[in-house]
Amino acid sequence: MVMHKPHISKAKAAEVERLTELVGRYNVIGLARISKVPAKALHGLRDTLRGDVVITMSKKKLILKAFEAAGKNNLQHLAEEIDGITALLFTDMNPIKLAQFLESKAVKGPAKPGDIAPMEIIVKAGDTKIAPGPIISELNQNLKAPTMIKNGTVHIRNDTVTHKVGDLIDAKQAQLLARLGVEPMTIKLDFYSAWEDGEIIPEAVLHLDMEEILGNVQLAASQALNLALGIGMITSETVEPMIAKAHRSAVAVALELPIIIPDLVDQYLAKATRIANAVNASALGLEVAPVVEESAAEPEKEEEKEEEEEPAGLGALFG
Repeated sequence: MVMHKPHISKAKAAEVERLTELVGRYNVIGLARISKVPAKALHGLRDTLRGDVVITMSKKKLILKAFEAAGKNNLQHLAEEIDGITALLFTDMNPIKLAQFLESKAVKGPAKPGDIAPMEIIVKAGDTKIAPGPIISELNQNLKAPTMIKNGTVHIRNDTVTHKVGDLIDAKQAQLLARLGVEPMTIKLDFYSAWEDGEIIPEAVLHLDMEEILGNVQLAASQALNLALGIGMITSETVEPMIAKAHRSAVAVALELPIIIPDLVDQYLAKATRIANAVNASALGLEVAPVVEESAAEPEKEEEKEEEEEPAGLGALFG
């Protein structure tokens, strides 16, 4: 019995060839759900990313054939991640930066039937600019919005919460919200997986909060510096504030000794002034502000500044 290979049309063969060429040209391939992205918004995003990212769609079987033909490591695992109506993103951009850019391009849009309310949806009181008619009963029945007729148009009497977070938006509700100009949905490419030079990058990594991570690293470095100062660990980061602290302690001890050290004349005068002020305050019942010893106070400021400065890193701290 003669076995025949399944016939592949010229159009499908050309599509596989096109996708294979894109796979070979770029170092990063991303997957983004577009089921909730209107065609107009998708075209606008394509124009915005032109030159940096190629956004394309194709059938999963053809994508699999192209991935196989390209021969790049681990691409089959990316193909297994394809979920729902998905667009392929071809780029040389860092995947995390691309995810941040796509987030920045998110816009508000109308709800579609079957959408889940991502937030509390409120219909504001005021003029709907819609002429009276069946719309009045529809608003009352479907959105529970109280209405009245004023100056020939339908008005909403009070701000009305039509949906709470997680509520389903049915077809009629979506239609009415759109007529009222309420756009509760966030429209964006849902970038959920990426391949970069053989590595699969999951959604959790693509959408890391970089500011939060940086803040945590800075906090950890600051805490590590304080710990090192507390236990007296000498490193390139702690040596200066430790010397400043030792100097202040030495000056404080020297001022209590029954001898005069020429280098501390200013501190002796400041101490004498402070004692005299305290005696006057006690004798006369006055409140006199204490005199700060500049030479002793200055290192303190320097230490505070040193502690506030961002450490070079945990590696530098512990040698």
